[in-house]
Amino acid sequence: MKLGKLLIVASLLIGSSVFAQDGGEEDRECTRLRVVANNAMGVENYKEATEFFLRAEAYCAEFGKDNYDRLLACVQNVLAVQEEESDAYYAYLDTLMMVWEKAEEKGFYDEIDDISRGYHYTLMKQAKYQKADEYMSRGIKKQGTKIADEVYLLLYYYNVYSLWFIEQDAEAKEALKQRYIKEYFELTKLIKEANFAVSTQETLTQYLAQVITSCDDLLPAVPTYMESLPEDPAEKKTALMNFGQLLIDQGCTDSDEFKLIAEELYKLDPEDPKVIEIILPLKSCSERIPIYKEMKERAFDVVEKNELQYKIAACYMNMGSYNNAYAAAKSVTGANKSKALKIQAQCVAATANSCGDSTFDRKCNFLYAAQLMEQGGMDGSSYRAKGPSQEDCFNNNSPSSVTLKCWGVTVNPCK
Repeated sequence: MKLGKLLIVASLLIGSSVFAQDGGEEDRECTRLRVVANNAMGVENYKEATEFFLRAEAYCAEFGKDNYDRLLACVQNVLAVQEEESDAYYAYLDTLMMVWEKAEEKGFYDEIDDISRGYHYTLMKQAKYQKADEYMSRGIKKQGTKIADEVYLLLYYYNVYSLWFIEQDAEAKEALKQRYIKEYFELTKLIKEANFAVSTQETLTQYLAQVITSCDDLLPAVPTYMESLPEDPAEKKTALMNFGQLLIDQGCTDSDEFKLIAEELYKLDPEDPKVIEIILPLKSCSERIPIYKEMKERAFDVVEKNELQYKIAACYMNMGSYNNAYAAAKSVTGANKSKALKIQAQCVAATANSCGDSTFDRKCNFLYAAQLMEQGGMDGSSYRAKGPSQEDCFNNNSPSSVTLKCWGVTVNPCK
């Protein structure tokens, strides 16, 4: 260790140890020490000011709140310029915590320092997370929306995480997890009321995700969350998106709670692609089709339009609405053309037994289905095998063509 650091540490330790003395020096010495300290503070020599304020605290019978406030300010200024995690840094940090404790013992502690004091407990060489929680929790509840810096909300929440992380007792750890969820909602409400940055909410949600590992942890809390949503539509949407994403990340999308959030989001902004992406998997095909159609009308990109047209066709197919599915698939072009041709083939085959005046005509539908598959570069042999046989052709005078009235196309069954 460098000599300079040794001297600094020694000076601080000597200064701190005099807290234990009873005072008793004459008023003249008390005044002198305070004058030197104040003069040093006036020229921003905070290191010297700290040293003499510490001596004055030991000598003076009455030190007073103003002097404790000055001493605290000086120590914090000196601490701010120390290299983090150096010996001097930890020595000044210990001194700062001792001054706060001493001021509190004398009845001069100002609770406006609670959040800062709590945070500094986490910086100590042996961090005191429980003490940090005590003061930061009290400070945040007391200051509410008047908190000077919203980052303290995140520091407080992260400290609760630290308590949970280091807890070994299973019951206590579970209690901290439940508290962690509850605090998330309380801090979310505070962020909303104080109009803090969206990034603060996002970071808070990221911290929550460090602890939450299952839907069972989250879903019971959704009703409370919904009741605490902001009234402003934009803020409400952000809050819902944050929690909705958390449920997605945890695989909770099959729950009624997720459906509730998704539907509320869709009411707020049915045109937002991110909202639509959340809501669509929860809706039936009959509900999706009008949404797809609206999106297609608003789309300018040809690729996007074709993608939406294919989804419309696929939905009709899944619903068993074969004529609509065929018509929708017929207008699909581009990369999805092959898949659309398969849908057309499936529709033709599915309705073959009801399309045609004779059994021979109805069998001809399978030939058309095979042709559609082959047009898309797929194997149509299974459909072709269901078409008219040579015997069928012979028995029906081997027609050179048959028109399929359902689809308006002609096939050649007996060539």
